[in-house]
Amino acid sequence: METLRLNQSYAQVLEHLGDVQKHVDEALYRYALQQAQQQILDLEGQVQQWEEKYGCSYDLFAYRTAVDETYVHELNAHPETCMWEADLIAWEFYATELKAWRQRLRTLTMS
Repeated sequence: METLRLNQSYAQVLEHLGDVQKHVDEALYRYALQQAQQQILDLEGQVQQWEEKYGCSYDLFAYRTAVDETYVHELNAHPETCMWEADLIAWEFYATELKAWRQRLRTLTMS
């Protein structure tokens, strides 16, 4: 467990409301929940742009670009998708971060 310093004026107010630790824990839980949800929304927005651009999920796109030479040739032939390799790298990062934040949120809500 971490030890955190609490602003004295906050502590004084919370002392009058009962268990200070309980109130701090509740406030931090709500804040962590809100921040995790916002991270997920932001990452989903980024991932959705690539899903719309390429018409599939990251996993399918990564698979197709790894095994389907015809598909890669088609991507390279169009100006809007010829930078697919850069998209793949960025998309992988965002998809991985999205999974990690979803796991953090699950962990948070289970505790």
